[in-house]
Amino acid sequence: MRVLIADDENYMLEYLKKLVDWSTYGFEQVLTAGGGSLARDLLEEYRPELLITDIRMPRISGLDLCALVEGKGYQTKIIIVSGYGEFEYAKQALRYGVSEYLVKPVLKKDMEETLERLLRNNLVQKEKKEESGEESGDRKSLITYVKKYVYENFDKPLSLDILGEAVHLHPAYLSKIFKEETNINLSNYITDIRMQKAAELLEQTGLKVNEIMYLTGYRKSQHFTKLFKEKFGVTPMEYRRKKQISTVE
Repeated sequence: MRVLIADDENYMLEYLKKLVDWSTYGFEQVLTAGGGSLARDLLEEYRPELLITDIRMPRISGLDLCALVEGKGYQTKIIIVSGYGEFEYAKQALRYGVSEYLVKPVLKKDMEETLERLLRNNLVQKEKKEESGEESGDRKSLITYVKKYVYENFDKPLSLDILGEAVHLHPAYLSKIFKEETNINLSNYITDIRMQKAAELLEQTGLKVNEIMYLTGYRKSQHFTKLFKEKFGVTPMEYRRKKQISTVE
């Protein structure tokens, strides 16, 4: 996801950019605009999931940006930032579906609470769509795609963030619907696929255990052995020996 921060005061722009760890809220890219004109261009080019804008800027104001988002039908959520004396002016933005309103100076705690509230509300909206049946077919297709992606990329890094980016969903939401559809935690599913691949390589190749460990996406032998034993009840070496004996017999 992307967040766009717009403010014509450079110090405020930098302050907001560094105020929180955006990646923890699912935002991989932070775009900044030192004025309304640039913000408009970035909105049209990238269509970010979140816009944080000062309400008063020369030429193109934050209110103008809100009108643009509504007029174009973008799904961008909006947080308006303004001074104490601008509250009445800021209320005009409500007709454009502004999600949140923050007063300067914006404190870290206030921003974090606002972001958490936005993500929580977004999740509720998605759940309502699911209950109405709008996304039932899409969910099955999504789970099929995620499983295929994991199967084809088991040797690569596979975090919730990476998978969320691959399917354009917030990691927490992806994890939630995967569990609902499969009754398996996504992280457990990834581990299961990797362990199955490790077992196949132990049976069908002469590769060393450490080589198989790397080929299945792991870097620490103790962790790899622990997961393998939890899955099969024996260590990788014991598993290979048992398979070799059964083949001979």
